[in-house]
Amino acid sequence: MLSAFTASALFLISYLTYHFQVGSVPFKGEGWMRTLYFTVLISHTILAVVIVPLVLVTFYRALKGSFDRHKRIARWTLPLWLYVSVTGVIVYWMLCRL
Repeated sequence: MLSAFTASALFLISYLTYHFQVGSVPFKGEGWMRTLYFTVLISHTILAVVIVPLVLVTFYRALKGSFDRHKRIARWTLPLWLYVSVTGVIVYWMLCRL
């Protein structure tokens, strides 16, 4: 989990640095693909914001040894973290490949 946390933190830093320098890239798809792209992008973006404090609290509770409290929040954190990770790849693929 420490490795996953570190990798995610490094990715977030590099992602924010890249977009601060480059800005946004417009989606060139049309029709139903555009609707699908923005649906996935909006859900990804909202949950990406929500996941940061959830991960920090979950990680902190594990480090402190509060495993009962850690388990209660980890039940929500893990599936949301996985969703954000997978949809991030999908958004990138759709943006660069379509």
